[in-house]
This record gives sequence, C-alpha cells and structure tokens, in this order.
Amino acid sequence: MCYIIITSGSLVWFLCTLVANMLIATALVTPKWLIGPTSDQMARQSSVGINTRCKMMQQQVTTTYHCGRFDLDGFATDSTVYPSEWKAAMFFMSLGVVLLSLTVFMTLVTCCRQSAFGKSIHNMTACAQVVAGISAMLALFLHPLGWRAERVQRLCGTDVEPFYTNDCSIGMSFYCGLIGVLLTFAAAGLSLTAESANMRQRVRRRVEEGSKLVCIP
Repeated sequence: MCYIIITSGSLVWFLCTLVANMLIATALVTPKWLIGPTSDQMARQSSVGINTRCKMMQQQVTTTYHCGRFDLDGFATDSTVYPSEWKAAMFFMSLGVVLLSLTVFMTLVTCCRQSAFGKSIHNMTACAQVVAGISAMLALFLHPLGWRAERVQRLCGTDVEPFYTNDCSIGMSFYCGLIGVLLTFAAAGLSLTAESANMRQRVRRRVEEGSKLVCIP
C-alpha cells in the first residue's frame, strides 16, 4: 500500500536540509569570500571567491565593474592564477553541494518509504549529510590557506597571510558557507527526530486504518 507521512519533525528536517543546501551552493558560486578595501576612487569593492572574482576594469574612457571566473581551464588552470588550495576547496565544496542535493531528495522519499535494502533511509541520509558537512567545512578551511597567492596580495596587500585578511574583510559568501555547514550538521541530528516522529503510535494507527495521507504535527 502506498502512503505519505508528513510530521512536524520530517518537515523541519526537510527545510533545514534545503536551506543548508542553498547556503552552501550560494557560497560556492558567489565571489564574496574576501572583500577588498574601500576606495574613494572606486564605487564598488573588488572581491574574490573560490573560482570567481569581481573588480573594476578600465575600458577605453570608462571604468566598469566586472565579475567572472578565473579558472578558465578548470582544475588544469595554472596554480599562480588558481591556487591549489582553492582547487581543493572547490572540489570539497562541490562534493558537499552534490551530497546535500541528494539528501534533499531523500528527505522527501522518507515521507513514503522508511527503509531500503534493510537499512533506515533516515540513517543513510544523516550519514550523507555528515559527509557533506565535513566536505564543506574542509573547503572553508582550505580557502584561507591560499591567501598567499598573488591574486589575494593584489587585493588585500602584501602582508596578507593564511587566516589574516590584512586590508580585506570576510565576505558574505564565507558566512553563507559557515552557516550552511552548521545547518547541515543540525539536519543530520534532526533526522533522528524525524524518524522517531514517523514511527509514533499515532502514525502507525492511521496507516493501519488505511489512511494514504497522514499529517500529524
């Protein structure tokens, strides 16, 4: 028999996973990990992300603000242009996004099915979320290790070092990633609450009565 179980626990778990996925994906694609110093001559601040950057560019008589990628050859891009630490950060952050995207789908599957291959889907999803959180956390750690790169020195000054921004400041992309990691680990913990909520006596009774849609707060 096909049935759908929706509880407050499963709904909170789904929303937490979805928001975590969106935040980490935002951190991955936006060029706001490091924000350059303000200047009276520049209307907007230059910035850099994992593989993207924004800066003011002189074009003939006008100056424009341009954002784009600098990893034109992907992981094969020269390390002087695309630091090796940032390549590793890109890999781990991308892995985290892929795993979290899968777990968003799996949280919906648990509304209809509780186990697969003799294993709890809740537990398997929680394990995937822990791996995703660790991957994204590694990316947050690896990015500052590449701050000795010439690209960062031009942006933040020659005194910039790993975990010391000098004239720059931490941008919203880094904070999105950090909050996303915390929510990912929280989602892994919430999976236990969601599983116990789906196994409550009230839910079992409704299913045994033949209800195909069970919504219990």
